[in-house]
Amino acid sequence: MTRTSFSIILAAAATAVVAAQVPVHEEPHHRVAFANADLRILAVNVAPGEASLDHRHDFDVATVSLSNGTSTREQVPGKPWSDARPSRALGDASAVDYTGKPGVHRVENTGKSAYQLFAVENLRKGGWSTTPAVSGLATTLTSESRGFRLYDVRLARERSQTSHTHARPTIVVLIGGAILSDGPDAQAKAMAPAPVGLKQLTQPGEWLLVPAGDTHHVVRLGVGDARLVEIEVR
Repeated sequence: MTRTSFSIILAAAATAVVAAQVPVHEEPHHRVAFANADLRILAVNVAPGEASLDHRHDFDVATVSLSNGTSTREQVPGKPWSDARPSRALGDASAVDYTGKPGVHRVENTGKSAYQLFAVENLRKGGWSTTPAVSGLATTLTSESRGFRLYDVRLARERSQTSHTHARPTIVVLIGGAILSDGPDAQAKAMAPAPVGLKQLTQPGEWLLVPAGDTHHVVRLGVGDARLVEIEVR
C-alpha cells in the first residue's frame, strides 16, 4: 500500500468518525428547551437501560441533576465503557469547559430510574464576563468557571425570601418546594418563549430566565423549605 493510499484511508476513517458524532443539541436525549444568541438550554432524559448517541460538546456547559440515585457510565470513541459512575444527588450542579477543546462521548443509564439533567450551554467563544458574583440572603456561590457561576439558594422557615441582581443572564431552576419569583418583565416579549418576570415555580425542574441587569425577588410559597439552583451565564 502506498503512503498516499494509506493517507486517504486514514482521512476517510476520520471523516466517518466525525460523521457518526452529532452536536449535543441534536442528540435525541438532549431536547432544546430554549436558545438565543447567548445560551442554549437542554433538557436531558435517558431512560433506564438506554444510551445516548455519540455526541459532541463544542461549548462550555453547566448541568444540574434532576434525578437521584441513578448510576451511569460513559464511553469516548475508541475506548471501552467506563466503570459505573456514582449517582449525582438531586440539585448537584457542575460546569465543564469545552469551548476551544470539544469533547465527544456517549452516556448509558445503568440505573433503575431516569437520568435527568438540566443543562445550559454558554455560546460565547471567548471574552467571558468578569463582573463580580452576586450576594444575598440564603444565596451561596457553589462553583465558578470561566463560563458560569453556580449558586445554591435555600429558603427555609426562618428565611423565606431573598433578592439580588445578576449582571449576566441567569437561569433559575427549582429543585424542591415552591417559590414566587418577582422581577421586571419588560424583556419578556424579546425573551419568549422563555418564562420571564412574575412566575411561580411549583414542580422540580421548572425554570425561569432572569435577563442581565434585572433584579429578581424570590419568595418561598407554602410551609415547606424551597431550594433553587441559579446558573449565571458569564
